[in-house]
Amino acid sequence: MAHYATKRFNYWGQLGVLTALLGAGLIVGGLASLLPLLGKLNLKDLSGGSATGIMDKLLVPENATALRWMQFISTLFLFFLPPFFYALICHKKPFVHLGFNYTVNIKQIFIIVLIMFASLPIVGALQELTTMLPWSKATLLQFKAAEEAYDKQVMIIARMDNFLDYLISIIMIAFLPAVFEETLFRGGLQNLLSRWFKLPIVAIIITSIIFSAVHGSYLGFLSRFALGFVLGWVYYRTGNIWLNIIGHFVNNAFAITVLYISTKPGGKPDPSKIDDHFPLWIGLIGLAAVYGLFLFFEKINKDKIDRPGEEVLIPDYNNTNNPFLADTETVGHTDQS
Repeated sequence: MAHYATKRFNYWGQLGVLTALLGAGLIVGGLASLLPLLGKLNLKDLSGGSATGIMDKLLVPENATALRWMQFISTLFLFFLPPFFYALICHKKPFVHLGFNYTVNIKQIFIIVLIMFASLPIVGALQELTTMLPWSKATLLQFKAAEEAYDKQVMIIARMDNFLDYLISIIMIAFLPAVFEETLFRGGLQNLLSRWFKLPIVAIIITSIIFSAVHGSYLGFLSRFALGFVLGWVYYRTGNIWLNIIGHFVNNAFAITVLYISTKPGGKPDPSKIDDHFPLWIGLIGLAAVYGLFLFFEKINKDKIDRPGEEVLIPDYNNTNNPFLADTETVGHTDQS
């Protein structure tokens, strides 16, 4: 359940505020993320040479800590602060609006973890399906080159020479991105589109497409879309952003853990270890498992599902300027959906 904007912003206005804040976050975050690099590069490195040459100078093991801080700062400004300030500007209770006001119990956590693990065969099958599509040879080579460039960054950022490095990676690469990304994509964007269109399934699909596209992986597009859809459905049915964060964190942490276990001490992490492909029939089994788990999830959470996807007035909030009400006399007891 979401609440109406209580500061006179219609849906176009809310989208405009969120978009403007995302643009500001992209610019400010991009500049702020350069701070950890002070002393790592000089002006000649930045002004002279190609982008590839600059990245080659950055992507060395000695810069692992700086690159982690770069990722933290850029994702904070791009994924978390814009939806927070959007909710603060457009809504009376920003954390309530985004879904941070809920609690979770052990049953919910257990089912969410099972759903995320059951999704792995779907992800692997979609990766296999993507490589089977009729791409031209040149296109496929471009896709693979982009994946190799991404893997090169992962090898540095996720470098784990000891258990402390592993814990740092869990926090910086698994937990914080889960918090930041879910706040934007589910608490902010999907929330807005679901209330706007009155068609939650359309909002989930659009948000999942954007969620996958932002990650910039061509061969992994369908896989991330599927994960985004699963997370979107969880948010649609509960409005509880913490469940999304847990699910997203489990997915990220599993990949980091596999990478840590499969890497020899002092060796380079091999991202291919977490890039599993499954036959399509295995993916269908995973799909059936996820469907069954969602049915069970609905059963144990039926008392916690509070008009999902609908938009209602905040109790006892009286605002005669609310643009969503045609008759101000209905404020306080009208439920529009």
